[in-house]
Amino acid sequence: MDRQSWRYRDRPGPARVGKTTALETVSRHLCDRRQRPVPVFLTAVEKLDHPTIKSMNWQLCQDAEIKTTKNQTAYQLSSAFGQWLMDEAARHDVSQMVLLIDECQRLTPDQFNAFADLYNKLRKKKRYLLTVFVGNAQETSRLFEIMSSDAYAHIRGRFFNERWRFHGLRSLQEVRDCLAQYDTLPHPFDTDRSIVHGHLPEAMDSDFRLASAAPLFWSVFRDYQQRFKLTEWGMESFSITTNTLVADFLPKYGIENLNEEMVEEAVRISGLLPSMVSLDA
Repeated sequence: MDRQSWRYRDRPGPARVGKTTALETVSRHLCDRRQRPVPVFLTAVEKLDHPTIKSMNWQLCQDAEIKTTKNQTAYQLSSAFGQWLMDEAARHDVSQMVLLIDECQRLTPDQFNAFADLYNKLRKKKRYLLTVFVGNAQETSRLFEIMSSDAYAHIRGRFFNERWRFHGLRSLQEVRDCLAQYDTLPHPFDTDRSIVHGHLPEAMDSDFRLASAAPLFWSVFRDYQQRFKLTEWGMESFSITTNTLVADFLPKYGIENLNEEMVEEAVRISGLLPSMVSLDA
């Protein structure tokens, strides 16, 4: 990442599509051009009755486990968090940092000044901060409408120059790519095996790959998509579907019995369509 790329961005998307999970994953792998880890700080804006610039700075300090007092001003809290970021940059021997703000639809227009002040403080110290705001599309759009007035032109020009829509799975290839991760990523409790092999030891002997079942997954979803006019397969539903199959159904019934009916039942459990989910007495 170079200095020219350090611009403010926001990434709205529908609820439960996997935005937070994506942020958590990306935050563990960011490096600069010399492959040095870039410090990443991820927080989610809390819903408050009376949100202020000070409350936002206080939350940043609390999430970073910085000791604070009730008497500290917004400026002092911002300075403390800014110093913490600079210490992290120094520890990694980089001049760049990333701030990921989830649930940004909970921010008030005035609270964006907290991030503008933070950026200015760090820039004076030759440190470069990229702030990424992430929120639900519908609620974030309402915030943009408020920010469209001339009163917030200075904020809009700094924070809203790029907007990306985060979406769920929309193609067979995207489903295949996600399933392939189960074939390659290490099992959390047995790092010598992949997730698939950890749950399905017999798959190692049969050279079974979950990614090969992508057409089956996609065919089942396409049926729902066409019947219920769905635009995409949200990652929450997809993950629950896949986890149910890998951890429950396939160990019980065997990989040789993986079929459309089994995938459909996992999709039903996933809550893709809330009306299909029921709790048996």
